[in-house]
Amino acid sequence: MENKLIIIKDNFLDKKSFTTLKSTIFSCMFDTGNKSRDNHFPWFLQDSKVDKGDNHIQLTHIFYHNFGVNSAYFNILKPFLKKLKVRALYRIKANVTMKSAKDIFPYGYHTDQNILKDRPCGKTGVFYLHTTNGPTSFKEGQKVDCVENRMVIFPADMEHSGCTHTDNLLRGVINFNWF
Repeated sequence: MENKLIIIKDNFLDKKSFTTLKSTIFSCMFDTGNKSRDNHFPWFLQDSKVDKGDNHIQLTHIFYHNFGVNSAYFNILKPFLKKLKVRALYRIKANVTMKSAKDIFPYGYHTDQNILKDRPCGKTGVFYLHTTNGPTSFKEGQKVDCVENRMVIFPADMEHSGCTHTDNLLRGVINFNWF
């Protein structure tokens, strides 16, 4: 089922920008001489994915929320901000889920931010950091494959869900919400 409101852009970032982004987010560098951590990207454990008590864990990092920068790493997102036609950002959040040994299924249909839900100009974008067999599923029936360096853009009021995956250790995405 094709939905013209869903826009898929492969190779969204140039190769250098994508490599820099991914290595920053997923690499930890240790200064073994001082036994201290440098350039450690902070991930935060969440005990739910969509709804409190849903029994799905994920790691998150909020770059931007409630119209304000929330991360020292915000500047690594500048290549996105140049490409997306953003009037005002609302939230940018990275999510990482781990490989599942079970079947592939959606975590739960939702919209990212209720503040954007009733505004016709609100957009949501999902940028994939890995290629996995865990697609993004839309309540209307369409699925978008999780392919690294792919951006999918859709109206903020479209219910969608990430899905479990079984083929790669991690499924990393960055969610963008803007007007």
